[in-house]
Amino acid sequence: MNRTFLIREEGFPLTSVADYVLTISLGPEYLRLSVVNPITNRCGWLEEFALTTAGSEEEYLSAVQQLVGTHEILTKNFWKLVRVVVSNQSFTLVPASLFRKEYAARCLSLAKGAIADHEFVHHTVHAQWEAVNVFSLGTQLAEWFFENYPFETIHVHHQVDLLLEMATRFPEDGLLLYLEKHAATLLFIRGGKLHYCNRFLFRTGADLLYYLLFAISELKIDAEHIPAWAFGEITEDDELYKGLYKYLGELKPGLPDSLNLPAVSGDVPLYVY
Repeated sequence: MNRTFLIREEGFPLTSVADYVLTISLGPEYLRLSVVNPITNRCGWLEEFALTTAGSEEEYLSAVQQLVGTHEILTKNFWKLVRVVVSNQSFTLVPASLFRKEYAARCLSLAKGAIADHEFVHHTVHAQWEAVNVFSLGTQLAEWFFENYPFETIHVHHQVDLLLEMATRFPEDGLLLYLEKHAATLLFIRGGKLHYCNRFLFRTGADLLYYLLFAISELKIDAEHIPAWAFGEITEDDELYKGLYKYLGELKPGLPDSLNLPAVSGDVPLYVY
């Protein structure tokens, strides 16, 4: 893996990390880590690595192990909390009233097909949205993280979980669009309820624009007047943003101020990460 981005707060301690939350985000082509003090709500470390060998699951695990095993922060133990976040297409939302833990794998298989032996199925309850997110990641990867951080509480999430958690602090009706390199997640909140959540894979911006506009049309959203925010790997100068802005009259880059992102040193568009 090659480092593509780093912000380290001056004076960030490398001796004791017991007061900090470590988040490791795993995508098909990247690994990101952040270190946040939950009391001061400051991000002391934010770093991204590009995965140069995107091959088999074993190669991916080997690359993650090599990085974590030699990194000056990731080798630390006794964190306040470790969060592992996976970003993939292997997830489904189930109404909380219908969910049964013993049938989690069956629910996921209805959405993505047969669950392989090497898949670890996990779920996250989102009480406010009356929904449960069922997702999977590689069993070897999941087990290795639990072995590597034996003294910590480890929470495993899907990227969609973080967006749903973020949306609980959403100030009003609107659309949240999170962009990754080849994927995008769209959430629609109306009347304090989650009306839509889906993640699209795409190759070109034109393809994604079609998917998004089709979803907005099917949901019968007043595109010209609905508040909307686009964040992640997107800026106002991108052709995709310009294309969306033609249809979403109240589209803004970034996130609402009410979401209260952790502060970070320097002039960084934190919503990208």
